[in-house]
This record gives sequence, structure tokens and C-alpha cells, in this order.
Amino acid sequence: MTGREPGAAPPRRARLAGGAGLVLLGLAIAAMAAIALLGPSAAVPDVGGDGPPWSLRAAPSDALVLWLCWTALIAGGLGLAVALGALRRGWRPPRGVLPLGTVTAVAVLAVLPPAGSTDVLNYAVYGRIAELGHDPYVTTPAWLYEIADPVGRYAPLAWRHAPSVYGPLATWAQTAASVAGGGTMAGTVLALKVGTALAFLLSALALDRLAGRDRERRIRVHLLWSLNPLMLWHVVLGGHVDGLGVVFLLGALLAVRRAGAAAGLVAGALLGAAAAVKAPFVLAGAGLAWASRRSLATLGCLAMGAGAALVAAYATQGPEALGNLMGKIGAHSLADPWRVVTDALGLGMQASLLEGQLALGAALLIGVVLCWGLPDGPPGLDAARPALAWCLCWLLTSPVQHPWYDALLFPLLALMPAGRLDGLLVTRSVLTSLIYLPGAARIMTPTPFTQWVAETYRPWVAPLAADLIIICVLALALAGRTRPGVWAGAGGPVRR
Repeated sequence: MTGREPGAAPPRRARLAGGAGLVLLGLAIAAMAAIALLGPSAAVPDVGGDGPPWSLRAAPSDALVLWLCWTALIAGGLGLAVALGALRRGWRPPRGVLPLGTVTAVAVLAVLPPAGSTDVLNYAVYGRIAELGHDPYVTTPAWLYEIADPVGRYAPLAWRHAPSVYGPLATWAQTAASVAGGGTMAGTVLALKVGTALAFLLSALALDRLAGRDRERRIRVHLLWSLNPLMLWHVVLGGHVDGLGVVFLLGALLAVRRAGAAAGLVAGALLGAAAAVKAPFVLAGAGLAWASRRSLATLGCLAMGAGAALVAAYATQGPEALGNLMGKIGAHSLADPWRVVTDALGLGMQASLLEGQLALGAALLIGVVLCWGLPDGPPGLDAARPALAWCLCWLLTSPVQHPWYDALLFPLLALMPAGRLDGLLVTRSVLTSLIYLPGAARIMTPTPFTQWVAETYRPWVAPLAADLIIICVLALALAGRTRPGVWAGAGGPVRR
């Protein structure tokens, strides 16, 4: 709501800012592609093979890789903020630029080696274990490594003795990728990345449908998801399985817009499928339930669909699938807000009952405050606000802040009105990405800058900045009901 007359040309500053934002986004994506194209390094794991994923195997220095990573993440976050600000001031990119840029970026990053994480190698190992007829929830990657399997020999050390903690749908996708990969790590990783890239593009299409005919809203969803360098880095280039869960979640949001019990059943089944990829996606069910609140039949079918999908998925696996998941949740830390739940089930670290109740109570309080204080979602998307609130509640209070978890946030944020929350969550995502920046620990020649990163930034500056962002989000939520427009960005007040 910029106050600009319909059809009027955007201010020159907005046009310049929009162009600058696109340049920065392009720079970030180019830096990501360069990191992967250079081949195995501090940021790119070796997957073997001479074919795809393609790389130059140039053996770049750790320092070069680290600086390219910093360039990609900081330029990406800055470009995203600048482009969103220009959008609020009336800038509109030429039609077709964002979709074409998205398809190009996804196609390039999908066929390059993974970067930023070794998780996709773990997926490949678990898929190989399942393909060979063993249970990845029981058999650890160490077995595959010890028998000198061509996939198992690349099993990352950190997870070599850990069975799978992913949902059954993730395991099915990993098994299919292993079959398609022909028994090699390179082939399996390529299949996983291509599958994730297709899921990412389907998610972009679903968001475009959810945005409706409003051009500003459609541009917004493509900036915050489709051409968001932070998501391209983690979901497409990194190949994280979170991208698969997003497809099912957005499908559920599309389904719940239709009235009736059948729509509720389909939406619930899709939500259950998302949670059967990664459990935290179930938190978005609060939004689906809120959107279905006017019909008990729809609400009941929503719950039945979600329950049936989860039961059916986990019934295909042994009890270890659920046990591993709960064990991972319970092993985070004594400050885990969900510890009271895992302890009640006899899992986890068995913290004191009072400590667990206080942590869970704090998390639930944050969820209520956010659900009450966030601005209303767009017409016809009642689910967006409570879904974002409860997913934020989990991420803000979780003791583990992996940046790829933000794949749960950005699609929901993209459906919300523009405002100050955009800048806070983009900043948070950049910070968490920099905290987990690969390569920093392998710098051979210490400098004052790298010493500051290791001794000050990681243990002190980044966590304090992240805590400050949490405080700002809560403060805005509390003020949101008493001060109209408090969530507004520079483009004007957000209508409540």
C-alpha cells in the first residue's frame, strides 16, 4: 500500500534500487555457482566421478572459497532487502525476468556439486542402505563404509555412526535417488539435487498461484522464495530435503482455500506428507486448522487426513523411525522447549520436569504472542498468519538453528504483507548462514579478520545479534495490536 496512483511510473530512486537489487542477487548466485564449479574444497564435498555433477576440480584455496561464500551470502541478503524495499516503493521488474532468472539459476545450481553442507551425502548413503535391503533407521553408514561400498566410502564422518532421523517420505525419495544414481555417490547426489530442484520450482509455481493476480504480491513471493539466494544456496545447491517438504505444505495451503470436507481431507493428507518428510512441517497445521475453523466437518477431515497420512507413512517403517526422530528432538539440549514432551515419552536427556515445562511454556507463549500480534494475511489466505507464527515459535526457541530450516519460513513469509518482519527474518537467515559458513575452520594462515571470526563473531556477535532479532520480533508483535501500522515498512502502513 504505497499510496502511488495506479499506472503511475515508480520514482527514479525505486527503479535504481530495484535494478541494484537484481544485480546483487545475480552476483550472489554467480558466486554460488563459482564455489561449486571450482570443485571439492572447504565448502564443496567430494562426491567422486568424472561426470555430473560437473566441476573443474581446480583445488581452490580455503581463503578463496571462504571469501566467495561471504560474498554470496552477504550480497544475496543485501540484494534481497534492497529489491523488497524497491518493490514497496513502486518498482516492478520487467515481466518474465524473475521466472527466467529462477529457472536459469535452478538449472545451473542443480547440476553442480553440492556446497555448504554434507547433508546430501548422508541422504545418498541412507538411500543406498535402503536400496540394498537394509533398514536405514537401524543400519548406520559405518556399515556401508566398512564394506567399501562405492557410495559408503564417501559417508561423512560426522554422521557415520548415526541412523537416519528423516521421515519415511524422505527415505523413499533417497531410495529412488539411489536406484537412479546407479550405485555411485556422484550419480545419487545428482539425482537427489535434480529432484530437490524440481520440488523447488513446483513450490515457486504453487506460491505464484497462492499470490493470485496481484502483481506486487507475485513479485514478492518470487523474491522471497524463487530467486532468494539464501534458499537457492541451501535448498537447490545444498540439496536439503526441506525443499521436498515445502511442496507438500504449499499444496495443503492451496487445497484448504476450497471449502468442504474433501478439501480438508486433501489438505490434511498433504500436511501429513510434509511432516513425513521432516517433522517440524506439522506446526504449519495450526494455520490450516485456523482456516478451517468455521466448519467442524472440514476441521475434522483435516485432522483425519493428516493423521492417516502420517500413520500410513510410518507404518511402512519399523518403530525405530519414530524412535530416532524423538531421540533427535530429545538430544538437542536441556533448553529444548519440546523436552517436556520427549521426557514424558521416556526419550531424550531427562531434564527436570520444571525446566522442561518452563521451556515449553516460553515457546508456547511466544507462539501465542506472534499469532496475536502479526499482521493479517492476504484475503483468502487465513492460514498464512498462524502458520508463520507457530513455525517462527519453533525456530526462535530451538537450540539448533540450521539456516536451511528457514525453508519452512520464507514461503509463509512471502504470503504475508510486506513490512519490517521481512528485514528481520532476512537478517536472521544471513546470520545463521554465516555462523554455519563452511571453510572458516580450515583457513591455514590466520589473519586478524579470521581470528575475529573464530574468537568473537561465532561465539558472541552472531548469537547476540540473533537474540536481538528475536526481541525485535516479539516487541513488534506486542505493539502490533496497539499501534496501527507498526509492522509497516517504508512503503506505508500494513492494513489490518
